[in-house]
Amino acid sequence: MRNSARDAGFTLIEMIVVVLVLGLVGTMLIARGPLHSTTMDLRGAAQSLALALRQARMQAIVSGAATTVTIDPVHLDYGAGRGARQALPRGVALAAGSATGVTFYPDGSASGARLGLVEQGRQVTLRTNWLTGAVTVDGP
Repeated sequence: MRNSARDAGFTLIEMIVVVLVLGLVGTMLIARGPLHSTTMDLRGAAQSLALALRQARMQAIVSGAATTVTIDPVHLDYGAGRGARQALPRGVALAAGSATGVTFYPDGSASGARLGLVEQGRQVTLRTNWLTGAVTVDGP
């Protein structure tokens, strides 16, 4: 038995209902906002700070003058010398007992500091080796 032409396909009302449901689902997803992970925010902030420390070390070696990276625990930003300052992401703070600055010397060595970043109970620690100036990141 063959289906008649009336039974084939979808009706206009069925198509409108499907489009409305998809529109409602899309609106709810957009209203919710982007998904993000606090661990990824913290890790990203630590990697960004580590990059700034490594760049300051290279600047000290190239320029032949000591370069200091300071972290402002009040304004939650960091930067080298009088250059542009980079803000820490919202919710990320400097851990208690952390150094507020690291100085790199022309021979590649550093003042050797431990910096901690915290967010919602999670912590990432950045360490600078005093002899080599190497920067390491430990944490989640």
